[in-house]
Amino acid sequence: MAFLEYRPKQPLFQYCSVDGFLGIVRSRQLWFSDLLSANDPREMKLGHQHFVDALKSVRHDEYRGETGLFLSVLAGRLAGAYENTQAFCCCFSLVADELPMWAAYGDGYNGLAIGFRPTAILSIPARVQKVNYLNENTAQDFRSLALEIADQLDAGRNLQDEVYWIEAAVSAIAGMTALKHQTWAYEREIRMVHVQPIAPPDEQTKAIPTGILPGGQQTMWTQPSERLSSSRKVSYLKFSYGKFENNYFDHKRAIRKIIIGPKCQLSISEVTKILSENGFEQFEVVESTCEIR
Repeated sequence: MAFLEYRPKQPLFQYCSVDGFLGIVRSRQLWFSDLLSANDPREMKLGHQHFVDALKSVRHDEYRGETGLFLSVLAGRLAGAYENTQAFCCCFSLVADELPMWAAYGDGYNGLAIGFRPTAILSIPARVQKVNYLNENTAQDFRSLALEIADQLDAGRNLQDEVYWIEAAVSAIAGMTALKHQTWAYEREIRMVHVQPIAPPDEQTKAIPTGILPGGQQTMWTQPSERLSSSRKVSYLKFSYGKFENNYFDHKRAIRKIIIGPKCQLSISEVTKILSENGFEQFEVVESTCEIR
C-alpha cells in the first residue's frame, strides 16, 4: 500500500495521449518510469546534492566525533544506494485544465487528462509525495530531514544490519525524489515513487520486500520492462490501480473525471462509451475550457 508523505484529497490528473488513455483504461495499470529518464535532467541529482550537504552539516555541528559515526556510514551507504538503486515514478498534477500542461504532457493539446480518485492509487506500493520546488528554504528543509533521520537511527546498531541501512537509505532517497527545480513549479506535481535495486537481489537480500499491499502481501523485486522514448530505452514497472478489496484491485470508480484536450478528436460520447465498456462507473467527462489555434 502507499506510504503517505502527502495525503491527496482531490482528483489527481494525469495528462496523456489518446493511445495512453486507451492503454491506461484497458489495462487498468499505471506505468512507473525510471525517474532518471524524466524530462528534467536534474531529477535526483538536485536532491542528492542537497541531502549530502545537509548530512555533512549535521555531522559537523550536531554529531561530532564517534557519536556521528553512523552518519558517516549512512553517507557511504547512500552513495552506493544512489548508484545502485532505481526510483520508478508515476506523475500526477493538481492542475486540472491548463495550457502549459496540455502542451507538455497532453500530446500537444490532442490528448486527455485523467482525474483519478485518491482511493485509486492508495493501494499501490509506492510513496505518495507532493513535489517540493527549489526555494530559499530548501537547504534548511534538507537539514531538517537529515536531523530527523539521525534522530531515528540508533548509533549502537550493528553496522552489518543490511535491512537497517536499506531503510535509512530509502528514507533519504525519498527526500531526494521529492525535489525539483523551480522552473517546473507550474506542474503542481504529485508523484508516486517505487524504489528497488537496479540489479536482481542476491541470497542475502532476496527476502527484503520492496513494498506491501493493503492485505499484508509483500511485493518483491521485479524485472523492469523497457520502452522506447525519443530513440532511447526507458525502464518502467506496471502497477494495477483501484481500491484494493478481497485481494483484488477494483477499478470501477477509480476515475472521477476525464477532460478532453483542446484539439482532441474524441467526443464526450466516445470517451464515455470507452470508459463504460471497460467497466468504469460514476465518472464525468467534459471538454477543456482552454482554446488554442
